[in-house]
Amino acid sequence: MAKETTTLMNGTSKQEEKETFAQFLYNKNKGTVLGRTGKSWCQITIFYIIFYFFLFAFWIGCLAIFLKSLDPKVPRFYGKGTIIGVNPGVGYQPWLKENPDSTLIKFNVKDPSTFAPYVTQLNDYLAKYNKTENTRKCSPTDSNADLADGNETLPCQFDLDQFAKSGCGANQEYGYKAGTPCVVVSLNRLIGWRPVDYPANSIPEEVKNRYKQGSIAINCEGATNIDKEHLGKVKYIPESGIDGRYYPYAFTTGYQQPIAMVKFDNIPKNKLVIVECRAYSLNIEHDISSRLGMVYFEVLVEEKAPAPKPAA
Repeated sequence: MAKETTTLMNGTSKQEEKETFAQFLYNKNKGTVLGRTGKSWCQITIFYIIFYFFLFAFWIGCLAIFLKSLDPKVPRFYGKGTIIGVNPGVGYQPWLKENPDSTLIKFNVKDPSTFAPYVTQLNDYLAKYNKTENTRKCSPTDSNADLADGNETLPCQFDLDQFAKSGCGANQEYGYKAGTPCVVVSLNRLIGWRPVDYPANSIPEEVKNRYKQGSIAINCEGATNIDKEHLGKVKYIPESGIDGRYYPYAFTTGYQQPIAMVKFDNIPKNKLVIVECRAYSLNIEHDISSRLGMVYFEVLVEEKAPAPKPAA
């Protein structure tokens, strides 16, 4: 007793025993689990339930406000100064999805299996133009201008018959069987974009004889002097290029993107030709480094006996 009194008078007390890991998991004497009593666990559980409920409600509220500010038909940011820009890119078909990094159109006129993938790709690409239930037939004076004003009207129906009449139809296998391949040329879709006409005295020489106001002229030639010599005659369908009546592009059911086709009537056999196609309108810029307003692809038409099939 005297020793204990002396200890208390000196300001010291018995040193508590260190808690073991097993006691931390469950301490029978203190009635704790993982260092907390049942009451403490109940309080902290209720706290975090309330905390995460309000956090989730706050997130849902922010998401709802954000979605309310979006237009399902128009990008939030588009036009000049955005990544979309105001200069439409130029694309081509057939572009095989099985080899997306290649811009080479290569086939053997004596081996149907080599050009079959290109014919199939064009069939698939053009199939969307057969869906005409949400379109209207437009006269030469009609256009899609009303779509940009938000009027309740149907987009113009795009007619593929002009291509078939010029030897670029599905029944002619788009000219691949005959060694005169047809290639689709189109512009990327930009909301609200429409072509601006050149003044009569500033039409580029490359398309001067084929240019038509309201349309986007297309001109394809060899990328180098040697390619220009080998390319031969190029037929444009239609001659004036992409019909401007189908602009501006609008996100609406049934819209059909206008296209043009180029047909290489006498491209040499067994020679690789690099082709450069440009679109011409006053508001389309051309830049070789970034390939604005143009597209490149290669054409190699072979004429040789097909490789023998391996024996079964």
